[in-house]
Amino acid sequence: MTTHPARIGLVFNYNLTYYRDIVRGICAFAASRPGWAFTPVAPDPDAIASIRPLELDGLIAHIFTLDLAESVGRLGQPVVNVSGVLPDLKIPRVMADHEQAGRLAAGHFLDRGLRHFGFFGYTDHAFSKGREAGFRREVERAGFEVSSYLSDDPLHPEPSGLWRWNDGLQGWLAGLPRPAGVLASHDIQGVQLSEICHRAGLRVPDDLALLGVDNDDLLCQMARPPLSSVALPAERIGFEAARMLEGLISRRGKKDRVRPRTLLLPSPGVVTRPSSDILAIDDEDVAAAVRFIRTHAHRPIGVAAVLDAVATSRRSLERRFVKALGRGVAEEIRRVRLDRARVLLADTDLPIARIAGDSGFSEAKHLSTVFRRETGLTPTEYRNQSRAR
Repeated sequence: MTTHPARIGLVFNYNLTYYRDIVRGICAFAASRPGWAFTPVAPDPDAIASIRPLELDGLIAHIFTLDLAESVGRLGQPVVNVSGVLPDLKIPRVMADHEQAGRLAAGHFLDRGLRHFGFFGYTDHAFSKGREAGFRREVERAGFEVSSYLSDDPLHPEPSGLWRWNDGLQGWLAGLPRPAGVLASHDIQGVQLSEICHRAGLRVPDDLALLGVDNDDLLCQMARPPLSSVALPAERIGFEAARMLEGLISRRGKKDRVRPRTLLLPSPGVVTRPSSDILAIDDEDVAAAVRFIRTHAHRPIGVAAVLDAVATSRRSLERRFVKALGRGVAEEIRRVRLDRARVLLADTDLPIARIAGDSGFSEAKHLSTVFRRETGLTPTEYRNQSRAR
């Protein structure tokens, strides 16, 4: 581990939680590098040009325009990019796995019985295209289709607020079959969808279930009702970006230069809030069974307990369950328990044994066996991949 002094430029806009959490991850890495010092720099070409006399050792930057990329490149120092906007930049990059985030969003809606889907994003930004691709692929794999509305607007927000009003977007939303699940490419667009629904008299989540990406706590609470969102591993992105930059600095000037690479990090999961709290299942017995499972899966229940709650035969319920959701009752119990375990692994430091009990598994060994079979990872490996260490 190097302890050499290093002056690191941080090129960020700090107005969103996502950016601030990346910086928190950078600081977590630097906690064991006492020689590191930071220079915050505005993401503006003039601001970047002004820091040339400081002779920085390297930069971590959220590069979302070509002008910004050119300005950073002119400094001639090692750079790690943490933006998913411009895919063709020849700069080492650490970012979220955007297609995986889209797949998680699709699964979130499919698990609630939805059969109609929409995506609101951008025509050109790589992060939006990746999220749309993952969302569409998972929905189509389940046998359904996605209607997309793509904006040509730049990523910069309006001076008077977060967005401009868009009558075309309102018309698209109003024309979607209902109920539908709509994924916005990030939380700003998710709040925009929420406001349009209010203006158009569309009920959330009864007519349209809404889901954003980034899990910006303030923006999600601004939405009416509060917005569900796919969380991104922002702190771990910062941590790994700092690790990558340290490697670039240590190899500077050497002949065996490493080619730029991209490190993709998985989302820890969906944070569910009222905007997507819907069960779009016409079969009342199946809907009642699913509600019972989601309420009681942390307890040692089995199929028999579900049958007692809905008062129907096992053969009938199993058949109707598969028709409505594509899976059986026992599989739904296991899926809900795994989802709860994922959240606890990503968001808490609870011991694995405690998480097993709180998720409805009989013991830690049982959780580990099922978790590895379903995800390919042990609980500890999943925890390590889901957040900064």
